[in-house]
Amino acid sequence: MEDVSKTPLTAVDRIADGEGLQMAKAAIPYLPVSIQKAFSVYIKMMEVSNILSYYNNPVHACSAPSANPEEILNDILPYCTDNQRQTIDQAVNLMTTLKMYQEIQKM
Repeated sequence: MEDVSKTPLTAVDRIADGEGLQMAKAAIPYLPVSIQKAFSVYIKMMEVSNILSYYNNPVHACSAPSANPEEILNDILPYCTDNQRQTIDQAVNLMTTLKMYQEIQKM
């Protein structure tokens, strides 16, 4: 399994976590084996409930941040493999180069 300890939570994961479900997840291995499965499913149901509640709020449902492609690509970098990071870095560099070229053309 990949080391996810250094991977930050995504915005959706922070919404799903609600009031600290990450702590409950951390406790699962210490519970009796007979209830680990049921408790895990319960936590997932709570996450889904938190997400649905969030998006049922009209203020949140309508608010999508405007972002340029470079911002989006940079935001997903922490969740990528090394090969994917390389590809995204190349794409971001290409976009930056194209922007510089367009600026030069305007002169």
